[in-house]
Amino acid sequence: MKQFAGSGQEAGIMHAQKKAMEAGAAKAGLSALMSWPVMVSRTVSLGSRMATVRLEHVVWEGLDEIAQREGRPVKDLCQELDGSRSDATPLTSAIRSYVLDYFRRSEAAD
Repeated sequence: MKQFAGSGQEAGIMHAQKKAMEAGAAKAGLSALMSWPVMVSRTVSLGSRMATVRLEHVVWEGLDEIAQREGRPVKDLCQELDGSRSDATPLTSAIRSYVLDYFRRSEAAD
């Protein structure tokens, strides 16, 4: 940390200014500067068991849209993905990849 050549009073002023800047940034809401994904948890039926799946809101929206387009319930899509993924792949990753791939394929087809 940089040492101040001046008096302890100057160091106190610098510290107060720094704190005021930090408080100002907090009031301005740094979250407004950075858009963090909104996470949503849903409980889905995976055959004989239930699982709580936590995904970004936009991923759930994508999965809901896919289910609507395909005329299938979301739970059926989740069961299919759960059954086809490897043990090393988390269900959330399988769902994210599926949604991304689905819309990439539909873009390419257009």
